[in-house]
Amino acid sequence: MKITKVLLPLGLAVAVAVSITFSALIWTNPAQYEHNRQRSSNTQTTDISTRPQRDVFLPTQVVYSNASGKQELLNNRKVNLTTELRDALKKWDFGRVTQVDGVSHTEYMRYLTQKSSLLLSYASPVNIRVFNTVFGSQLNRHSTKFSRIMVSLTDPDYLYLLDDKQQSVYRVKIRHAGVKALRKILKENLFRIDVKMDWLNGNALAYVTNRVAVPSYSYLVNHQSTDNFTTRLLNKGESTNVTAKKNKDSTVYSDGASRQLTFYNKAGMALFEDYGASQVALSFNQHLSTGYKAVKSIGLPMENLRYYGYNESNQTLTYRSFVEGFPIFNQSNYGTARIQLSSQGVRRYNFSVYSLQVPVPNDKHAVKLPGTQAVIDQLSAAGYSKKKIGSLQLGYQWATSSASDKVVDLTPTWYVYYKGSWKNYEQLLK
Repeated sequence: MKITKVLLPLGLAVAVAVSITFSALIWTNPAQYEHNRQRSSNTQTTDISTRPQRDVFLPTQVVYSNASGKQELLNNRKVNLTTELRDALKKWDFGRVTQVDGVSHTEYMRYLTQKSSLLLSYASPVNIRVFNTVFGSQLNRHSTKFSRIMVSLTDPDYLYLLDDKQQSVYRVKIRHAGVKALRKILKENLFRIDVKMDWLNGNALAYVTNRVAVPSYSYLVNHQSTDNFTTRLLNKGESTNVTAKKNKDSTVYSDGASRQLTFYNKAGMALFEDYGASQVALSFNQHLSTGYKAVKSIGLPMENLRYYGYNESNQTLTYRSFVEGFPIFNQSNYGTARIQLSSQGVRRYNFSVYSLQVPVPNDKHAVKLPGTQAVIDQLSAAGYSKKKIGSLQLGYQWATSSASDKVVDLTPTWYVYYKGSWKNYEQLLK
């Protein structure tokens, strides 16, 4: 035990030292960089950091129902489970999409709890055009929205797209299926959490039925230089004159025309505003594709980035980083990035300047968390209205490590969507 206590801090120190050394070799001196901007360096950064749409728009949750109807939330700590499932489903031959008529609430619930099935869920609705992008298919009804994909492991004739909001079901004809590949993935050494699909204030939710132990992690973090972002968002490889104004807690860069980029020093956040954007109202599909292009243009590392939400009222998309199958909620106030595409000719990008690099050793134990209903009961007992709880999600809290400011600790906890925003349930109870 004493040896472990000595080796862990030593290993952390070595990891940090190596990171700093490599960073010193890679990062460009900002002062020199202002005098020598090169398009080639921009291209290289883009190639390293971006991910295709088919990865960013992967489902964010996998629930397995066995032959007796028992349901489990699945994750794989060694490889990306949703990527594995996507690669298996891409080999299927899909046919036409038709809507199932007259689905009642009880019948819709049967699709959510179908025995011997996989339920691949999105945190926010997508459309069939996204399905085609992710799974390499050519389904019809491109604009049809859904939030879950139900795959039967015993009936390979159809796949089902489920829309929680309207409780609508769409049936996809399967001309050729490969169920054996899915069953093989399910036999892997997966992290399993007992759940049960149920409803909360009109929203379907995977209720965690028992207390669960979720591991904590520590990661080295990278702080991207302001020059990287100003080059991408203000200069865009051009010889634009960018001015800078330093305030007490922020620095504001401007191209002197319609674009402005503000860095908030303590929060590690940035806000890009473009007042010269198009005033044409975008469709849902255009929001999804334009939002992806916006995140790509910022230059954020996208290895673990996922689409996480769309708010139609304020025309905003949210993206979050994922670790071991669970989202990070307070990487910034809005997650990893929030993209607002207003029809009034304004675009706003809120994003974090920090990103995860590599995991490092820590001496933290797995955190035991209560089940979903227990969390709801605790909040109700503390005076919070159950009717105002939109959803609950296991996720990670991002906090600077006490050992080094180059390291962040990711601690698992419950996040509650309450009165329109995600909040840590422990902070609510305090």
